Amino acid sequence: MSLVDRQSITLLEWLEELAHDSDSEVVNADTWAIRNGVPEPELRSLVHSLVGGGFLKDLVIDQGCWVSLAPAGIAELQVIQARRTNRPERNAYARNVILRWLYEHEEERVRSLAEMINDPQVHFYGDALTSDETARAFSYLREQTMVRARTAFGGDVLAPRITARGIACVESGKTVADFTNPQHNGGNVYNTYLPNAQGVVVGEQQNFTQNNNAGIDPSAFIRLAGYLGQVSATLGLEDSERIELERAAQELHAAATSSSPEPGRLQALTSRIVGGLTNAAGTIAGQIALQMGQDALGSLG
Repeated sequence: MSLVDRQSITLLEWLEELAHDSDSEVVNADTWAIRNGVPEPELRSLVHSLVGGGFLKDLVIDQGCWVSLAPAGIAELQVIQARRTNRPERNAYARNVILRWLYEHEEERVRSLAEMINDPQVHFYGDALTSDETARAFSYLREQTMVRARTAFGGDVLAPRITARGIACVESGKTVADFTNPQHNGGNVYNTYLPNAQGVVVGEQQNFTQNNNAGIDPSAFIRLAGYLGQVSATLGLEDSERIELERAAQELHAAATSSSPEPGRLQALTSRIVGGLTNAAGTIAGQIALQMGQDALGSLG
């Protein structure tokens, strides 16, 4: 389970910050609810959901909503914070969300992109988009003739609108990338570029670039392999287990960075890695790796 709800992420981050500042693991979530205008029934429902997902420990509800972060919650925050710095993923999200948002507000008079930025439903793992990145994303969409707008003095985008081509993209159910790059040989063409990849990808290369038409985005598998290469010694595994895990990570890296990644091979190697992480689930690094492995498997559909 991976969190995408903004309120859930905001609450976990607030708990983490308060626990760090006060050196107390137990925090009254009622304070957060009051500050954010969240009604008590909604807070109870939110906490119940987070406890059910294993992200929070539910301590006391009768005299205040006292909770503490569970290890899975801490691990989830680390994954979220890492994803927020993934520029290609952020750029893709900005392009897709602009198009969907304009489609949903097509009958309204949208004055500027600031209206979208201020929409609480628009966020990247709880992080609001900036005016600069939305402007870049809109410029890209305009080059693809998916949107139109007036440009004010100073470059501000005014009266943004979605075009017929943009509507076709949204109604097709495809992402902007899939819509603008038609399928070849039965799959999408994926252009994967990981800058400064030393320590992220197993090996010594500084940058990694791959173009494949196998219909697979290998980036999640590459990052999983690279992460294991960094943390394998901290997982508390026996030497034989660690060596086997590192071998599987290296094989996964080789399979994911090949010119034509095979879904079955990626699935088998990742499943092998997830199984090998069972004894590392008690560490934060192990929980992060498990989540990355599950997300990678989920990307295969």
